[in-house]
Amino acid sequence: MHSIKILALCLILFACKSRLPNAYDYTPVLLHLDKYNQHDTLGFNLATEIPKLLYSRILSEDIALWASPSKQIKIDKEDFLRMEKSASVPFVESQHFFIHEVWRIYKRNFNFGVLGFSFTGESRTGRKINYGYVDANDVILLMRSRNIPSNANGSSDLSYWDALHSMNFDFDLVQFGKEDFKENLIRSFQLEDQALKNPKIRRKLTTIPKKKRIEYRILNPKLNSNPENKILYNAFEQFVNDNKQIILNAGGSDFLSHLMFVDWKIDQVVVTEQWTRFNKLPFQELQQIQLFIEGKPIGLLRADLEELDVKIKLQGVEEYLSGKEFSFNLLKINDQEIQPQESDDFYRALWENDWNKLSNKYDKN
Repeated sequence: MHSIKILALCLILFACKSRLPNAYDYTPVLLHLDKYNQHDTLGFNLATEIPKLLYSRILSEDIALWASPSKQIKIDKEDFLRMEKSASVPFVESQHFFIHEVWRIYKRNFNFGVLGFSFTGESRTGRKINYGYVDANDVILLMRSRNIPSNANGSSDLSYWDALHSMNFDFDLVQFGKEDFKENLIRSFQLEDQALKNPKIRRKLTTIPKKKRIEYRILNPKLNSNPENKILYNAFEQFVNDNKQIILNAGGSDFLSHLMFVDWKIDQVVVTEQWTRFNKLPFQELQQIQLFIEGKPIGLLRADLEELDVKIKLQGVEEYLSGKEFSFNLLKINDQEIQPQESDDFYRALWENDWNKLSNKYDKN
């Protein structure tokens, strides 16, 4: 379908367009998302993540699952599980996902609203399964309060609801009012192009914030010759040994209280930061440091370290860490795990690449 869409968009430039309305009132539309057509540069995948978010709540019946958008018949837990049992893949692995919206163009302004979501699957015999419909009003608070999982190319600070309202995902417009485009596929692309790309139409879509959650491990000096790593580990070891009660209060009492009278050694240091891009330059903000003692993590937030006035080379911890003079390996960018052999390339890309093209495979695109 994706290749057909590209071809059709090309045809739009040359073929005679069917007449499009200059304006229309709120009109029901149906968007189809194929989870395999959501490009990695988007950063998130609504077709994958929304079913995962809602699955447990459908099972607990905390949210209503309806047979159709008319909301006349409810689907109970037993019927839902019966359908899933007959499916070729579990509900959360289904390929197809649908968003029900209303669109409006008035005085050259495009507005839209999200009404709900439909879920489908396929049985082992190839029969289509209609799992049902969830009304957006029942999940709007949940979707506003949760950030959608994101790969390295995405944003760490984007809620499910904002992701929907960015309209920054791949979809096919499969219904507009009573039109289903079975006889005129190109008209579907023309309506989509008019609403979301036509420069004569004004639209206010949610802007995706340029933020990344960066997690990295500062290498133990026993495994690394960089003198900065030894300085950092020594500073933190002095801090924990001078403040043992604080460490016990931070979660170490279960495994360190019997070691009060010996020096504690730090096995590893893991740092979590939030990076925000301004004028193509990253601004680094410390969120948390985990000090591993006896293999167990002790988490200290930025506010904790500032209150305790922890210093490294006469600098505050956040200031010192921002210099990155020590040796480290990236562990994660957002929710994507980074392999050790990829760490240098991804770190370089954070400084040099467009932030939706951190992976090497997109460097030349």
